[in-house]
Amino acid sequence: MGSNRRYGSDLTQEAVNEVLIRPMPVSLSSAEIGADPSTAPDAPEPVPVTAWVRFPETAIQVQGSAVAWNERAVCVEFVLRDGRTLRSWVWASAVTRRPGGSKYSDRR
Repeated sequence: MGSNRRYGSDLTQEAVNEVLIRPMPVSLSSAEIGADPSTAPDAPEPVPVTAWVRFPETAIQVQGSAVAWNERAVCVEFVLRDGRTLRSWVWASAVTRRPGGSKYSDRR
């Protein structure tokens, strides 16, 4: 058979699927986060953390930074393998500080 000249030979079903199913994390709702969504809307210095982040398909553990928090929830910023930076609010109990934290790491 001939090559696929209409769409180019480098277009694969996997490439199409990756574009169509860009995963997005499932963040906590405003009600779950609480009346005061964060004690630091943008933390002066992000705190390195490991966190469980839920996606529609499954939960994954990521290494990222806590960029905002309150007593119940933490906003975690992390980078996916494709280079995209995402943020998601997760329960505070799903977050663990990593070594190398800042002077703000005693706040969560």
